[in-house]
Amino acid sequence: MNILRTLREEAKKFDCSVCGTNHARSDIRVLGKLDSAWIVRVTCSSCQTAFKLLVVVEEQKAAVTPVREGRSREHRRPPVSIDDVLDAHGLLATFEGDVNALFKRTTAQKRERRA
Repeated sequence: MNILRTLREEAKKFDCSVCGTNHARSDIRVLGKLDSAWIVRVTCSSCQTAFKLLVVVEEQKAAVTPVREGRSREHRRPPVSIDDVLDAHGLLATFEGDVNALFKRTTAQKRERRA
């Protein structure tokens, strides 16, 4: 069984959840194998969104299951609001200095973050 060929055939049945492009032309790479399962990365040919799959082969049938990555939704920071963007714009409009000075944290700021 050629897993890559099978995955390319299966990819034609799915569209990107971000941009809607069919995955027929997406980049599919096998990252590794564990027993009867492969870890695969798929990168959308249009928007370059990448995701990983755990592909389990059982009796010559391929089942595709997405692998959850990163932080759970509960632990993610809230999305950037319009007010955040306007605040950043105001700060940058009046800021005098280089990038290092912009992102340099003072000792007091570090203590506040730990608390």
